[in-house]
Amino acid sequence: MAYTSDSDKLFLSDAQHEQSAIRAARARVLADRGAPIQLPSKPISVRVRSSPRGGGRSEPEAWIAESGFVVRRVALESGKTQQVYRGHTGPVTSLDFYAVPLGGGKTRQVLISGSWDKSFRVWDVQTKALLSTTVGHLDFVKAVHVIPDLSVLVTASSDKDIRVWDLAALDNFDFASLTSTGVDEGETPAPRQGAAPPPARPLRPLPCLLALKAHTRPIEVLASYPLLRELPDGVADDEVDVSLRERTGRIALVSADSMGALKIWEIWREEGQELKGELRSEVRQHEGGIYDLALSRDGEMWTASVDNSVLLAQLSLTSASAAPTPLLRIPHPAQVRSVLPLASVFPDSPYLVTGSSDELFRLIDLSSSAALDPNPAREAKREWRGLPLAATAPVQGCVRTVEAHTHEVVQLCAYVSSDGQQQWLLSASLDNTLRRWKWPDVLTQEMDKVVVVKETAPEESLLTEEEERELAELMGDDN
Repeated sequence: MAYTSDSDKLFLSDAQHEQSAIRAARARVLADRGAPIQLPSKPISVRVRSSPRGGGRSEPEAWIAESGFVVRRVALESGKTQQVYRGHTGPVTSLDFYAVPLGGGKTRQVLISGSWDKSFRVWDVQTKALLSTTVGHLDFVKAVHVIPDLSVLVTASSDKDIRVWDLAALDNFDFASLTSTGVDEGETPAPRQGAAPPPARPLRPLPCLLALKAHTRPIEVLASYPLLRELPDGVADDEVDVSLRERTGRIALVSADSMGALKIWEIWREEGQELKGELRSEVRQHEGGIYDLALSRDGEMWTASVDNSVLLAQLSLTSASAAPTPLLRIPHPAQVRSVLPLASVFPDSPYLVTGSSDELFRLIDLSSSAALDPNPAREAKREWRGLPLAATAPVQGCVRTVEAHTHEVVQLCAYVSSDGQQQWLLSASLDNTLRRWKWPDVLTQEMDKVVVVKETAPEESLLTEEEERELAELMGDDN
């Protein structure tokens, strides 16, 4: 089956044609805002990682799952494409990474991508070689998530199922036999000396260890965190750094679907290494689908929803059976598609960044008002119905609204420059662009608001000049 997102090949209503015209007009005005990186197709998911370079430097790179059936690797400082991973036969929705242990403390990085073609694929990052293809679902693969502690991959799908796959099958792969060096179009391959080794034989599909079934709607996002042992009596959670606490070896897996249902599963290995998983908790704290989720190591969870809000909730670090406790909801005037607590990248930052279907992203100062302090009692009393704020109503704590994109803002990331001196925000949109913003300069950067005025063409008369004159005389006679 062939898929397309080309509007020229789809039926569009008059309202959609008008919206396209408005977006095209805005795009001309906004073309240079945010140091844009133009992409050939729509970014669906973006991950930012640092790639080692000479001199002890690490260059930030964006890994982009695109609607154009590829994963693209882009150097964020130059904006140039470094590699393109081709092979999927549908839009790529998600990606993650796994470090394959090679022995002697060495590892080999592999990329895992999920797609509308119902499969996930495993690629060698260094050579771009395709290592394995697994058709693992009956419908679109919407999320892939690696749990390194258990050496497993978790996939979630529009078929409403979660499946867990064994990544240990990669441990014995002969990476030395790979011959490709990942050269893209337009590049000159490095010269070879001697006979090239035969290409590596791809692995069989990865074995499925577990299927988790409880969702009744397509699953959109996955996340996980390690479960910790209880602290001794009399010791409060904030008295001990989370990184120093003892782990149980069990994992809490969080999944959220297109109806706003959020479920927490507990996954562990028995003594015989058999993988087990059980549903421990389920809640519905949003009135619509959850499309982004951010976890902190302290158990704080931000969720972004089409119910026009973001929600902060507290997870239990010791039990997957405890439901998340709502602490703070921030209503928005439009569906929220992405959320980024900056403290997860820039320590001690009080800012939250949200991206919405109104094509804007907002910078919210969580320290700006007592009304933004986490308060479970307040949220327990709130009756949230998912209604958007009025377009002119301020978002609580919002100190800056950034207008630069001409379609939904679907991903927000943050990173530090290769010299370690400059912090950056990255916004990704269905307008086929990534845009880069210096932090904290974007808080004060001057930007004019774009107003599109619809031009109305004068109506042409169907009468000739002589007929118009005769009609005017007749109308005059009536008076």
